[in-house]
Amino acid sequence: MMKIHDHELTDRQIEILSFIYDYQTDYGFVPSIREICEATGIRSTSAVSYQINRLVRLGYINKVGEVSRGMILMAPAYDVIGKQVPNECDFSMLRAELLALRSENRRIREQYEARVKNLEHERNQLSQMLSMLKYRVIEQLEGVFEEEIAS
Repeated sequence: MMKIHDHELTDRQIEILSFIYDYQTDYGFVPSIREICEATGIRSTSAVSYQINRLVRLGYINKVGEVSRGMILMAPAYDVIGKQVPNECDFSMLRAELLALRSENRRIREQYEARVKNLEHERNQLSQMLSMLKYRVIEQLEGVFEEEIAS
């Protein structure tokens, strides 16, 4: 274990940080949880998620919302893996993150639109059912009034 900033990191956590750095350097965006699993030999995505969340709590990673690849290495992470913190903005990385966010936004919008369409269909069915029930009630009431008038 390595002690940095009053926190002890396991070899596994350091391996995860190194892989995230290497992947981001190679591809311009951070890896998915599954890709971290494959690279580190961890079989369970929940185990990787646990380690990521632990690194977030310790201040080595920052998460950007609930986006699947929304992780940012913080300055202490660079210290642990022996890399220099980037001083300049890497436009290729920003472009990749932007594309990932657009893709995520498109997916969420499609889910939303499908849900709205299903709800509209359900509302129309309920409206038709209500109209039929009103018609039946009116017919029954007319029958009752006709019986009262006849007697």
